Amino acid sequence: MRPSRTQDVRDRIERSRGRPTGWLFGLFRWLGVLLFGATVVALIVTLVVSASTAFGHFGFRFLWSGTLSVQQGIIGTGVLIVGTLITTFVAMLIAVPVGVGTAAFLAELAPRWLSSPLSVLIDLLAAIPSIVVGLWALLVLTPVFEHYVEPWLQKVPVLEWFFLGPALVPTALLSSVVLAVMILPTVVALTRTALLGVATADREAAMALGATHWQVVRRAVIPGARGGIQAALTLAVGRALGESIAVAMVIGNRPAIPHSLLAPSATLGSAIVNQFAEATGELQRSSVIALALVLLILTALVNGVGQLLLRKRNRQSTLPRGLPDPVFAVAGGGTVTDSSQIPGPEGEL
Repeated sequence: MRPSRTQDVRDRIERSRGRPTGWLFGLFRWLGVLLFGATVVALIVTLVVSASTAFGHFGFRFLWSGTLSVQQGIIGTGVLIVGTLITTFVAMLIAVPVGVGTAAFLAELAPRWLSSPLSVLIDLLAAIPSIVVGLWALLVLTPVFEHYVEPWLQKVPVLEWFFLGPALVPTALLSSVVLAVMILPTVVALTRTALLGVATADREAAMALGATHWQVVRRAVIPGARGGIQAALTLAVGRALGESIAVAMVIGNRPAIPHSLLAPSATLGSAIVNQFAEATGELQRSSVIALALVLLILTALVNGVGQLLLRKRNRQSTLPRGLPDPVFAVAGGGTVTDSSQIPGPEGEL
């Protein structure tokens, strides 16, 4: 009797473990794991030790201070956290519908001759340096927003409440748009991969029930790829929180809670970029490193929440134990609870 494919693969793996190359591969694998873990631990320890001077001097007062001045020894981390969250939230409001819609179009609706080159172009956008995006926003988007976009937004009902004051640039709105442009390739690429990973049987089942192509995408494909889409959005949020160069060029760098999206603001990343060169003393340099530590903690919390949501989603997608057996309808009326009792082609069980 010929062994099954699974048993054959298992036998091959067992034979390869006894070879010297198998042990060598295992050694390199564990060395890679240890190197990665040591790097993460060294990074955290270095930040904590370097920021200990600032924590010892300010305590937790820097979390709610409303002013940022490294020269005067005042760190307003609270307003920087608020500015970071505001710009990231607005960026995600822009990037999520555009990114998910683009990914669905490329994966399910666009013809192959169009989706393949567009996918390559979107992947190339992720390789553009952030300073290039910042220069493009500063030279191209700034006059467009100042003369057209921001005055128009102030005339839209309801939205005008978020765009109070004179239309000046740079603003928190412009920095949010820049962030959305930078995270769009990540959202589109990972979401497209998740959509393509949905089983073909799910699409065929929806079509068999009479669903249109758009209904298949909306009711079967996107819900089936929800876990991958959540992972893509979590990664995009992490990048938006930590972006610094491009944001520093267009946000205005005013450490205050913006009263409007048309007001300048500051983020943790932009403050680190602008203040690190001016930090000459030990306390000033430690204060800027403390901002980096706060940014690292904030990013870790966001990724942790994303992981919890993914695990909750995975638990909900599995069939819990203790449920009654599924009920099958049979021709001629009646139901059975065992699939083996369904009549065959000749009416026999």
